[in-house]
Amino acid sequence: MKKVLALVMTLVLAISLAACSQDSGSANQSADLPKVLETMKSEVGFSDVIDIDEAGLKSNYGIEAEDVKQFAALADASGIKCEEVVLIEAKDADAAGRVKEKLEKRMESKLAQNKDYLPEQYAIIKKCKVEQKGNYVSMIVGAEHEKLTQIYQEAFA
Repeated sequence: MKKVLALVMTLVLAISLAACSQDSGSANQSADLPKVLETMKSEVGFSDVIDIDEAGLKSNYGIEAEDVKQFAALADASGIKCEEVVLIEAKDADAAGRVKEKLEKRMESKLAQNKDYLPEQYAIIKKCKVEQKGNYVSMIVGAEHEKLTQIYQEAFA
């Protein structure tokens, strides 16, 4: 009986340690966001896009510089396509929540702007979303959003 109990306790301990090591690994994952955006640009044929700087984060999204640890962003320059990629590492969990809220508002705005004006772009935007992973928040919008999202996710692997 003691051997069975010892075996069960050892098994429980091993499972607990494995779960803890997986959790701590995902919490420590990081990515170089400017490098990720460059990979996106090279693998997906963007045309007529502009990079967004720190001032653009404030003016286009209402995101304060003090909430941002690093970022990379681009948007369609023509105003006709919905392409827009915003990748942000927030300084902490509270900042990540604020950033996510601002990007969700931007998505709502893009949907409203395109609903009647450009229905094909509206359909693309509807398939896209804002995602948060720890302090990282992303808004990936575009016809190639699945490929772009894959590139982004692979940066954390």
